Amino acid sequence: MRTFPPFFPRVRRGYVLMVTMVFLAVSLISLASVMWWASSNGKVTQQNELFTTAEAAADAAAEQVVANLDWDWDSSQVLQPASHYANLPLPDQTAWPMKFQFSDGSGHAGVVGVNLVVSNFFAPVGSEFAGLQGYIYPCTVTSVATTSNQLYTVSTTVQETVNATIIPLFQFFIFYNVNLEIDPGAAMVGKGPVFSNQGIWSGTANVTYNSTVAAAGKVYYTNAADPWVSGKTDTGTPIGNFAIKPMSSNDSLTLPIGNSTNNSPSAVEAIINLVTNGMGAPNALAYTTNGQAYYFNASDLIVSNSASGLASTNGILGTNITIWFQDPNNSASYLTPVTKDYYSLIAGPIHGTNVIANTNGFDSATNVLYAAYSFVTNVSYYDYRESNTVQAVQIDVSLLNKWITNTATTGGNSVNTTSFNDNDHGIRSIYVYNNVPKTSSQLPAVRMVHGAQLPSTSNGSTTTSGLAVTTPQPLYVEGNYNVQTATSSANASAGTTNTAYTYPAALVGDAITILSTNWSDSYTSGTAIGSRNIPSATTINAATLEGIVQSTNSNYSGGVENFLRLEEDWGNNGSSTKIVLTYNGSISVMFPSQYATNFWPGTGSVYNPPTRNWAFDLNFTDPSKLPPLTPKVYRLIRATWKVY
Repeated sequence: MRTFPPFFPRVRRGYVLMVTMVFLAVSLISLASVMWWASSNGKVTQQNELFTTAEAAADAAAEQVVANLDWDWDSSQVLQPASHYANLPLPDQTAWPMKFQFSDGSGHAGVVGVNLVVSNFFAPVGSEFAGLQGYIYPCTVTSVATTSNQLYTVSTTVQETVNATIIPLFQFFIFYNVNLEIDPGAAMVGKGPVFSNQGIWSGTANVTYNSTVAAAGKVYYTNAADPWVSGKTDTGTPIGNFAIKPMSSNDSLTLPIGNSTNNSPSAVEAIINLVTNGMGAPNALAYTTNGQAYYFNASDLIVSNSASGLASTNGILGTNITIWFQDPNNSASYLTPVTKDYYSLIAGPIHGTNVIANTNGFDSATNVLYAAYSFVTNVSYYDYRESNTVQAVQIDVSLLNKWITNTATTGGNSVNTTSFNDNDHGIRSIYVYNNVPKTSSQLPAVRMVHGAQLPSTSNGSTTTSGLAVTTPQPLYVEGNYNVQTATSSANASAGTTNTAYTYPAALVGDAITILSTNWSDSYTSGTAIGSRNIPSATTINAATLEGIVQSTNSNYSGGVENFLRLEEDWGNNGSSTKIVLTYNGSISVMFPSQYATNFWPGTGSVYNPPTRNWAFDLNFTDPSKLPPLTPKVYRLIRATWKVY
């Protein structure tokens, strides 16, 4: 019987071998690919780690420059040349586990690239100050860190832009250098940026905000209790009342005060005081950048009286007043005495009897019985919150207008002011110091009256309009203030938030009190609120900078809603229709009051509240329409950061 071997053709055996070899090759290729991938991935991972580490090193070098920029801008408001910052010491790498070489991105080793734009421009500030504009000096810092003695050479570039920024203070609707409390009993809209260098408590749903709300401290808005006064509670403010979520823990804003970087409220109060540290006018230092931070050094007219206050000659009040004209461009005589323009040659108690004007000085005349200024005098009246008799230096703005614009050498209540226009502008600011001492029975102060139209003068091609009034003492304003221009109808901007017919204006003082035209100086300490005249509707168009009596223990400050003090029954004797107080401006509360120091009394005896028609003056968003001597706050603001 024939047998056959198993059926394994030679061709089949070769095929199996080939398949085995192919699978082996594929496996080897796969293994090689995996190994290559692992090796490449490890290389990429290591390079990424080196890139990240180099980024941190480059950022450290850039931040050292930014820290120095911030220090210089905050402390002196002056930046050094770019080369100064570029050549600052690089980070100390002694303790670093990895070393780097630094350069500026332009091939220069051992330095950081710094580009400072010298020319400033007015533009939106951004950051937490959305809605504000300021003068911006862009600073670009470029830092390149390259690995040293590593398997791979990796370079990382960090480029950061920061803006050295100057923000006019009156760009804020509300700026507090102390704790800010706001708790109005009626609807109130914050129509502009709000900022506090300390904290903010927003206590009620009656207030809404259409711009940023930020604080260096904490913004309390869900808290029913006021954190700074015991027993003061309300509902808090719903988050829906904020156009932008409020921001806490921001850097504070620096207000330069001469050579000092101390921005405490008590230190800031120095800007409205007489300057006694060697920088006061007429010393040359008064006219340096640091010296001009003080209102006393920067104002065009300086008005003062004697300690006797209401002393008079022949019944004429104001004969003890002196005025100086200040011109920072005239180093030969920074302060020039202003000749009295109002005097009588015959006796008589009636103000205005046989008066003449003589710009050569009253000393050249004969038989002078009394001499004074046509627009300044002394007055007395009672303040119910302070429980004191006010002895005030009073400025009649309508007579000031006549005095400033007069070009005749004679002619009543005016004086030739041609010589006063050599400081590149007309008279636009007044500083008033009342020498009457504060006692338990009298309060020195300043009062503005007849201020419906502020000064506007032309000198060649230059027109100077508006007025800043400053005093370290309490400041009172009687009647409408800054509600018309020289070309508008009377009271054109009264009772409205339309400030088209106004001039740039500021009121600066220890405290600011508004009196209506129905106020009477004949009121005494015994004149109850119900026996005083019902006030007339009043409009104030001016930026304000002042002090307040802060909350403490169980005493409430009165809040933003009462930053303007009142002395009349604006509640209209219990009527459902209250008298309207219109205010358009910018609210700055900078320090504790030093003269008007009684706590907010509440309503019912000193005053009853008005209908508050308040708004931020949009004119202040235009730098050409800011009030004279507007203070400026300084801040280094981060703009962009990128790595590549």
